[in-house]
Formats: sequence, structure tokens, C-alpha cells
Amino acid sequence: MEKVRLKIEKLIYGGSGTGFLEGLPVFVPMTVPGDEIECGIVKRHRGYAEGVMLKMLGPSPNRALPKCEHFGRCGGCQWQHMDYASQLLWKQLIVEEQLKRIGKFEAPNVLPSIPSPKIWGYRSRIKLHKDGQGRAGFYAGGTHDLIEVKECLIADVEAIKRTPSFFTQINQEQNEVLRTEVAAAVKGLGAETVLELYCGNGNLTFPLAKVVKNMTAADSSRSAIDNAVKEARKNRVKNINFICQPSKAVMNHLARFHNKFDLLVVDPPRNGCKEIIEGIKRLRPEAIVYISCNPSTLARDLKDMGAFGYVLESSQPIDMFPQTFHIETITKMILKQ
Repeated sequence: MEKVRLKIEKLIYGGSGTGFLEGLPVFVPMTVPGDEIECGIVKRHRGYAEGVMLKMLGPSPNRALPKCEHFGRCGGCQWQHMDYASQLLWKQLIVEEQLKRIGKFEAPNVLPSIPSPKIWGYRSRIKLHKDGQGRAGFYAGGTHDLIEVKECLIADVEAIKRTPSFFTQINQEQNEVLRTEVAAAVKGLGAETVLELYCGNGNLTFPLAKVVKNMTAADSSRSAIDNAVKEARKNRVKNINFICQPSKAVMNHLARFHNKFDLLVVDPPRNGCKEIIEGIKRLRPEAIVYISCNPSTLARDLKDMGAFGYVLESSQPIDMFPQTFHIETITKMILKQ
């Protein structure tokens, strides 16, 4: 194995640190910007290399002592070895880097990350795996090798008992912040008629309904929509029209009949909303609020939207997932007149 001295300069989406070997990026897990390490080159690719830390030569001042005995083997957390202020900063910088590199935005307005009220014990649900011997635990990073665990420090004590039939946010306290921030963004845009796609069980729909005149909210999950309709009836919310249809079908139908909306709100899964880009082009809402959990697909989709007249106003990272590289963002796009 080739051994080199490497200084870690940045973090990438996925969690690894990056150093440069004669200009070649080398991605090294479990490192922090500022670390000086002896690195073993595991594999060279065209344009980058994969490495592993063999020896710490000089630790970064931003290093922290991991709390979990399984950290480094369990695939659940990637950043327990870094102080929380640095986690927040690098989430902001990673969103900015993705918007520049993938989205081709020269100077994206990425705001400082909103911290989580809790950085431990915040997960409201977890998924444990079992092996043939009946042991329960998590998979090691990048494998199906089971690591038996007795507790998870980022999960609350009741997490294992919760198994919702549709998607819900895992960080309940930070979810309230998310709902408040999205509602404030929509209210600030002055929208009256709103289309929300990938609405789930109405997590964002109900706070938005309080600040707009009329909403149409759609999701492909029957159980999620049924739950949302029950919630609306229970609370006598009458300005929401729920639709159980895939987002692409909804967009095509609305565009065909020339429906108009002031604002589009999307909260797609990790693979983004590429399926509705053509529908956005036809519907042309005045503004878009895009909630994303993947800055790479966010940047790709925003680039496509920019091609037919939308400009990036701001992107707000919100930390739903402390101790990990995962990033939630609220991004506003405005249609140029």
C-alpha cells in the first residue's frame, strides 16, 4: 500500500475528509479538516483516490471524542469525531459546494445552518436488523455485517417502538423548526394559492394552510393522504384539497387544464424531483420552495429550473441529523419576470 503524508482540507458530501496529493483529491473517512495524517492509498480512480488513515500525525483542533463505542464501525454516524459547531459549518459549506459544482451557481446564497435543539437522543425511530442468531443491531458502514448494539446514543429511548406506515421526520423537535421556517418562507413570498407535492401526511401542509388562502396537496401514498384528510376534518381545516396521485401525474393534469398557482412547494425523497421538472416548466409558478435532504439532487434540479427562468434566492440548511453528514435544506427559487 502506498503511504503518504496528507493534510485534510475539507469535507465532502458523504462524510469523508479530503486532502490533496499533487492536486489529486484523496477521500479519507474518519478525518476532520485540519488533521495531518499518514494515509494509505487504497484505490486510485480517474480524478480522485480513496485513502485510509494509518496514523494521526497532528489532530485538528475541531476534533471531538466520540461518545459511542461502535463509532467507526457502525454505519449510522459519520461525524461524532468532530465538534458540533464544525458539523454545522461544514454542512453549510457542502451545500454551497454542491450548488456551485453541480448546479453551476456562481455565488449561491447559502445561509448558516440552523442547529438542532438536541444533538444526542433526537431520533424518534430507528431500524434494527437481526441475524440468524437473533442478535439485533446496525450494519457496519457499506456492508451487511451486523454490529450488535444495546443502545443508540442518537435515538430516544422509545424510538424502537415507533413504526409509522408512512414517512415522518425523525427529529421531532427540529421538525417543528422546519415547519416554522417553511411557513415563514411561504408567508414572506406573499403566496395565496399553493401547490404542494410529496406532501406525505401533511407535515408541512397544515402550517402552510394557516398562511395562505388555498392549497392543493398531493402524495402517492394512500395511507399518508388518508391520515392527512382525517387530520383536516378533525381540526376543521377547509382550505386544503388533498389528492392521492403521483406528483408527475398531478403536474401533467394541472398543466393540461391551465391551472395557476402562486407557489409550488416540493419535499421529494432523496432522489429529488427530476420527474416533475417538465411540469414546472409548463405550470410556471411564480416561486418554488424546495425542501431537500440531498444537496446533490437539489443542485441538479435547481440547475434544470434555472434553465427556464428561475433564480436562486436563498438556501437554508437545517440540521435534522446531528453526528451525520446528512443535510436538510429549504431553498427558494423565484421566476424572473
